Parts: sequence; C-alpha cells; structure tokens
Amino acid sequence: MQKPNIQTLTNFLIEYVSIMLSSGTYTSRIAKCVDRITRVYGYEIHINFFFHHFTLNIVDRSDKSSQRTYVVPTKSENINFKLISDLSALSWAIYDKRYSLEYAQETFKELISQKKHSSLSRILFISVANSAFCRLFGGDFGGCLFVLFGTLIGLFFRYIFTRLKINIKIQYIFCSFITSWIVFLGIDLNFVKEANIALGSSILYLTPGVFFINSIIDILKDHILMGLSRIINVIILVCCISIGIYMTLSISNLGILQ
Repeated sequence: MQKPNIQTLTNFLIEYVSIMLSSGTYTSRIAKCVDRITRVYGYEIHINFFFHHFTLNIVDRSDKSSQRTYVVPTKSENINFKLISDLSALSWAIYDKRYSLEYAQETFKELISQKKHSSLSRILFISVANSAFCRLFGGDFGGCLFVLFGTLIGLFFRYIFTRLKINIKIQYIFCSFITSWIVFLGIDLNFVKEANIALGSSILYLTPGVFFINSIIDILKDHILMGLSRIINVIILVCCISIGIYMTLSISNLGILQ
C-alpha cells in the first residue's frame, strides 16, 4: 500500500472526526478510531477535544518535520447511531484490510450519503414514543392524545428553529413551554385526568440523555475537560426545560405552584 500524502490524509480525518462528533458519540471512541486509521498509513495523530472545536496534529513517523496542525470548529447534527457504528466499522476495516486512502474516502462518502429518515417521519415517531411514555407512566387516553399533539407541535417548532439557526437554549425554553401549554389546555378542558403524569411526560422528548451519557463516559475515559463541558451544557438545557414548564405552571390554574 502506497503511503498517502499527509495533506490528503489530514483532510479525510478532519471530515471523519467532524461527522463522528456531530452524530453524537463520545470522544474516546473517536480518538481510538482516528488513531487506528492514522497508524495504518504510517502517521501518528495527537487530538484534543473541546466543546466548540477540536485540534489535531498529524506527524509523519519517518519524517518529524512533515506535520499538519488544524483547529476545527464542531457542528451539531441529528444523532445517528447507525452512522457512528458504520464509521467505527470503517476504521477497523481500514486497519484489518489495509484499504488505500482513496478507497477509504470512497467508502466514507457512501456511508455519509446514505438515505436518512425524513424529518416528518422522525417527528411522528418521536411523538408516538413520547405519548407511549405517558401511557407507560399511568397516563389516561386523553393525556396520551394531548402529549402526542403537543410533542408534534414542539418538534415542528424545534425543526423550524434549527433551520433558522436559533440558539438551542431558546429552542428548549420555547418548545418546553408550547408542549406543556398544549397539555395544560387538555387538562383545562377536562380531557386529561392525570394532570401530573401528562405534564411530566410531555417534555421527556427534550431530555438530553445522549449528551449526559457521553459526558459521563468522557469523564471516566479521562477526557475530563470535554466531559465537564458537556455535563454543564446538559445542566443548562435541563434548566431551560424547567423554565419552559414553569412558565406554563405559573399562568395555569393547576395549583401546583401555590
């Protein structure tokens, strides 16, 4: 296998890391995958992760003067566990089968261009799942129905706000408020009997569970700075959810805050 050009390899790894990070995986997994790929081609990599960017330094093992260093901003996309699994498998395939960099790039492009679920179907499935949680926790039929409708509206606004690049904290406050407000309307119209269960279930779709799990794994795997940054961000998002539902409770007549 011919040794690839250092700049070509660097460009490939920057895109690889960016996609892995934006898909919702933890940092130690990414570090192991890129180290595996880099060693195959005769280079070594040093990579540091921060909440809004990552830095990588690639060095030719046979010529230490040949190296590249980049600071790359991170981006946020939809969580995609299948893509994470496929890209991890690609790193092992490169390591085991000694793929050329050209073939690895082609395979990578095929993986990231796979057909994704439409936004409409994703919104619908999440709404049904959130409604099922309401029923699981003991909610009545009316509660499940209003949680379904409230989640649909909340996710629709979140989709619009994301396209408009509105700050995610504002998104969480507004979506938490509008979803819980719709459920409150069902309670006020006496369609919902189990008010506490319906209100509690309505905002579950906003819970940043994946980010919380990743932050704990990062801390346990010694990526302390990244883990603390993520867990602080999780706390802020949970506070935003709380603000949204507090707004609903403060203007309702449920008596929970009295």
